[in-house]
Amino acid sequence: MSRGATWARTAERGSLGALYAMAWIYRRFGRSVSITLLTPIAAYFLLRDGKARRASLQYLRRVHAWPESRRAFEREPGLLESLRHFREFAINIFDRLCVWTGEADWIEIRDEGSEHLFRLAQERRGAILLGAHLGSFDMLRVLSERQKFKVNVVMFSRHVAQITSFFERLHPGAGLRVIQLDPGSIRSIFEIKACIDRGEFVGILGDRIGPAEHGRVATASFLGHPAPFPLGPFLLAGLLGCPVLLSLCLRTDDARYETVVKPLAQGEAVPRAEREKRARELLEAYARNLEEACCRAPRQWFNFYDFWDAHREGG
Repeated sequence: MSRGATWARTAERGSLGALYAMAWIYRRFGRSVSITLLTPIAAYFLLRDGKARRASLQYLRRVHAWPESRRAFEREPGLLESLRHFREFAINIFDRLCVWTGEADWIEIRDEGSEHLFRLAQERRGAILLGAHLGSFDMLRVLSERQKFKVNVVMFSRHVAQITSFFERLHPGAGLRVIQLDPGSIRSIFEIKACIDRGEFVGILGDRIGPAEHGRVATASFLGHPAPFPLGPFLLAGLLGCPVLLSLCLRTDDARYETVVKPLAQGEAVPRAEREKRARELLEAYARNLEEACCRAPRQWFNFYDFWDAHREGG
């Protein structure tokens, strides 16, 4: 099993624990105290988790070396910059918690590029929204609720039941629309197709290799170095013949977010013999756009493991 998949399982458990802790603090002390506590919490995890700290520094230094992002850093990133990276992750978890307590009215979302989503929703055309562990995918759900279009989220987690139960307790009736991807089963593929056929959107995070990949991994250049990505989401797009859009939501200030939505594929049918080739082309386009987004918000990338060496592509 890849390091990325192993770290993902650990991170899922850690994120769930962090959500419980932040919910307790938020309910007793409110937003201002909770925000103040994020820095010592981030410092604790920075010092405690050596692997995540090293991965943070590796990523920050690689994004710093990328010419388009150097204006985001005063000097080569060190521990202080890594602390800011960890704190940004803590803010992400906290804002996610606020969304799921039903208190997202004060969050401002600038919907740049989301006219592509609105057009597809009006045409009742389903699409795959390719996200990443960059920014907050939950804010896209907030936008979808405000604009009345449906987003279903594919989750690879073994902890789906725990996570949905936690959010349901926070906000009864919120109705988290989750499709659980089960390793070795095609049931989830039929669920995704049914959503697309109904004209709904399906959100998939395309930057982390999960246990369901079964060797479907491809390499793409990312921040100047070859990196492994799951090929499954990109093969799925060709199989279903539906539109594909890069969909991110980046934090620009306190309680302020901005969407990044870019069409990657129009939704034409792909012959079976050409699907892998087209999937790899789609992956390359995704990786290039992901680089641009990382340069725009370099501290909002939340893959705290050796991303470039998480898995070696076979063949």
